[in-house]
Amino acid sequence: MERKEYLERKPFSFSQEEKNDFFSDEILRMSEAHRKGCPEYDRICSGLGEEAPYIPVTLFKDLELCSVPEDKIIRKITSSGTSGQQVSKIFLDGETSMAQQSALCMITGDFIGSRRIPMLIIDSPDVLRDRKKYSARGAGIMGFSMMSSKRFYALDNDMKPDFDSIKAFIEEAGDGPSFAFGFTYMIWEYFCRPFLESGTDCKLGNCTLIHGGGWKKLQNISVSDEVFKDGLRKTWGIEKVSNYYGMAEQTGSIFMECEEGRLHASSYSDIHILNPEDFSECGIGEWGLIALDSLLPESYPGHRLLTEDYGRILGEDNCPCRRKGRYFQIGGRIKKAEVRGCSDTFEKGTEEEKKDFSVIGGLYPPEIQSVDNFDEKVMSFLKDLSDALTKKPGCRRMPEIYALGFWCREGHLNQIKERQRRKSRGSGLVLHIAPSNMPTMFAYSWITSLMAGNSNVVRLSGRTSDITEMLLSEINAVLEKQEHESVRKRNAFVRFPRGSRYLEEISAKASARVVWGGDSTVAEVCAVPSSEKCRDITFPDKYSIAVMDAEYIDSLNEVELRQLVHLFYNDTYGADQNACSSPRTVFWLKARDGGAVKKWWDALAAEAGNYNLQPWIATEKYRTLCRTIASCKGLKTAQCYGNRLYVVPFENVECRLEELEGKFGIFYESMLKDISEIYPYLNDKIQTVVCCGINEEEFLEKVREADCAGVDRAVSVGEALNFDTIWDRKDIIDLLSE
Repeated sequence: MERKEYLERKPFSFSQEEKNDFFSDEILRMSEAHRKGCPEYDRICSGLGEEAPYIPVTLFKDLELCSVPEDKIIRKITSSGTSGQQVSKIFLDGETSMAQQSALCMITGDFIGSRRIPMLIIDSPDVLRDRKKYSARGAGIMGFSMMSSKRFYALDNDMKPDFDSIKAFIEEAGDGPSFAFGFTYMIWEYFCRPFLESGTDCKLGNCTLIHGGGWKKLQNISVSDEVFKDGLRKTWGIEKVSNYYGMAEQTGSIFMECEEGRLHASSYSDIHILNPEDFSECGIGEWGLIALDSLLPESYPGHRLLTEDYGRILGEDNCPCRRKGRYFQIGGRIKKAEVRGCSDTFEKGTEEEKKDFSVIGGLYPPEIQSVDNFDEKVMSFLKDLSDALTKKPGCRRMPEIYALGFWCREGHLNQIKERQRRKSRGSGLVLHIAPSNMPTMFAYSWITSLMAGNSNVVRLSGRTSDITEMLLSEINAVLEKQEHESVRKRNAFVRFPRGSRYLEEISAKASARVVWGGDSTVAEVCAVPSSEKCRDITFPDKYSIAVMDAEYIDSLNEVELRQLVHLFYNDTYGADQNACSSPRTVFWLKARDGGAVKKWWDALAAEAGNYNLQPWIATEKYRTLCRTIASCKGLKTAQCYGNRLYVVPFENVECRLEELEGKFGIFYESMLKDISEIYPYLNDKIQTVVCCGINEEEFLEKVREADCAGVDRAVSVGEALNFDTIWDRKDIIDLLSE
């Protein structure tokens, strides 16, 4: 059957077997066309070694993926994105736009009839400001408007009910059929909830409501599907409500909810459920990640998408509603994935958020007082803290907390004290901006400043974790002891939003700001005015690598190899590779036949079986891999050990090393004939080099002789995450003293 004939058939007329036959050839044809038109997509296919791989839906936020010449684009759609989030960018040519509109009309018509009827748009007219460049809300309104005889807007531009327009809609519809359309959260927030609270009602007659998107926000305020439908029934008298599942990245390929409460895949699209472990297909009834196929996108490679949603297929061809094809259930957004939806949400102002300020521990504002470096009362406090973190059962079960306690033991801190070049006092008040992705890093920064003799305000990220909360609890418990009252009064742990006035207020009193985070965070904080004497000590983005001797690996017996791999696993997977000192690229020396290299990765893949591969990690990891492959020329086909380990070889890449992004177990590797071949890669962003079978001191000496801009430290396997008060070649205690 030809494509044109297939797309003109009724939307639920093909059995699953018939769909499978047509999709298998058509998806490959579309992939070949997209590879020719979109270089980034072509690199993804080559880099993954697949003809038609799934594209992470979030990749459209990172890259502009387009398969047709620019002069063919008639419209650009942007997807959802709450405040501060990136949005997807979808490029439509005439053919794709027409196919999407036609499919949307045919699918919707199967539920409300093909005759045009009055439409109530539960939104404001302001949403359609620019027809050539509009959001998913605008695209949805325009698409469903094709089914209308006349359109009315239920909300004014202030997002309040427009009763004149609503009454005009009711008069136009009369006793005949009509339909309303909107995005789920907005319907509840601006159209339903205000009337539930006021007791007002206004019946819409024989009206069918079609809605989609926004369930994440409703779940956050405990509004279920039943509560949502009951509210519409009580306020507006709407009895027929049909949810749909869809997204801007596959506009037109919507999945409508039938009379039995089940979502259906039309003839124009299909659904697959994938196991997060290795993206293999799940069986009927098994929960997994939702992946979607669509026959509609010709102008951009959106024909195969991996979503961040969980679901399960309930059956094929046998729903009581008699529609053929697969029908399924949505379980919601996978936990910890970036919040997104098919509609951009209407956000209230953020002034209330800017007022949020909470004191988590210590005393705020702290007493600003300088004491001697390694003050006796400070050292006594740290000894008690070390005991608490290393002896309590709860702390011992958390390796990061136990490691911190071991680091600040009395003997180790005395070693740090002995190497200090001079005795001095603290400089005053120090503000610490702690990173969000390393839950104990705030404590290392704070303890270092404490030893220097300073008062401190530690700004903690709003992203909480069990590790951070337990550590704060233990710190507070020790601070509350009477003998440590002087330390408690000089220190505070606080939370406040980015952009808050508190950052400027504290900076005005600070003698130093210690900033850990990405380049953008460092730039943002340093741009905030501070006192004249304030010194900024910054630790921006860094990148770390490993250099491994293949002959040394080959010489190890099985037990020795497992022990070494375990240490490397701790260096990398232990921090999800998010630590600036976790290696992401591995350079191999003396890898003559590749046997030792394979031996190493096989062993690491086995060790990675212990890794907590949550569904959101699997999707984010895959997104990172695809983004890097698409953006960096010169990468070879990735070797994938399920979703626990990705290894991407390269010889010469047309990018800086730090652009080879690794997280959650993504490694890039290159073979060296001589150690000198690594020098061009060692720019100022390279922080830690983990050495295996190579003497660290000798390696660092060679790097210095070669006058490389980078490499702050060289360590043995297992020591990458070990913190030191000299970091990025900066003596933090010395810099925080006067």
